[in-house]
Amino acid sequence: MMIGDLLRAERERQNLSIKDVERGTSIRSLYIEAIEKGEYKTLPGEVYTKGFIRNYANFLKLDADAAVKQFNEERHPDHPVAESGAQQPLQAEPAAGKTTTSPVPELHHENDFVQRVESSHHRQTLIMGVVAVLVVLAGAYFLLGGDDEPQPAKTQPSVTQQASKTSAKQQAQQPSEEEKATEVKVAVKFTGRCWVSVKADGKTLFEGTVEKGETKEWTADQRLDLTAGNAGAVTLSYNGEDQGVLGKEGEVVEKTYRLDGAADAVDATAEKSAAKKKK
Repeated sequence: MMIGDLLRAERERQNLSIKDVERGTSIRSLYIEAIEKGEYKTLPGEVYTKGFIRNYANFLKLDADAAVKQFNEERHPDHPVAESGAQQPLQAEPAAGKTTTSPVPELHHENDFVQRVESSHHRQTLIMGVVAVLVVLAGAYFLLGGDDEPQPAKTQPSVTQQASKTSAKQQAQQPSEEEKATEVKVAVKFTGRCWVSVKADGKTLFEGTVEKGETKEWTADQRLDLTAGNAGAVTLSYNGEDQGVLGKEGEVVEKTYRLDGAADAVDATAEKSAAKKKK
């Protein structure tokens, strides 16, 4: 039985409609129908399809890893996914009164993500400390220097103070510019359930479903690519600047943030539709 048939059968067994699944997962109903019918060409792309299937399986309390693995085997039968043991069948969670065990998905990127966040916080604290010391020293210099200047020579101290102020401003601004140019940082707050994929300089940092009310922060050296399956539930800031809501409810959006300040947004659904029209 195909993965779409299994998901549909389990949904019907639980007496759930497609609208029920849409409300519970924030996946558009037309995508849910396409998955159940195996019409993957109507979906935005394979990476989104995997995310939708994982989200759908979790909502039905099925083994999400097994569901994605079966999808991969159906789509790429000549390139089976490497397995560490025997394949686990796609099963629903046990009914009340029964006890059994089921495999728990492992988040392979969790440790890497935590280390990056802690490293970012450490750098930010260090830079802020340097800026604070420079500001205090500059203020003390102006106060002591202004009191010690002789009264008769008024023109020369004015020129000297102006030069000192310019130098102090450059010193105070320099750490801020270095901080801005150090990395790309994106902080995200989720107002609804959303599947997200994040890559930093080509390396996957996170891929999975984030629940309503959670906040995440990711950093990259040069470029950070973020894909959201429900853009209306994503509010983010880019290098400390509020970017507002990423898109519309249920909309799939890809966005790229770069070190030079450029940010490119793509509606994956609209982009694929335009490509089909050209063909």
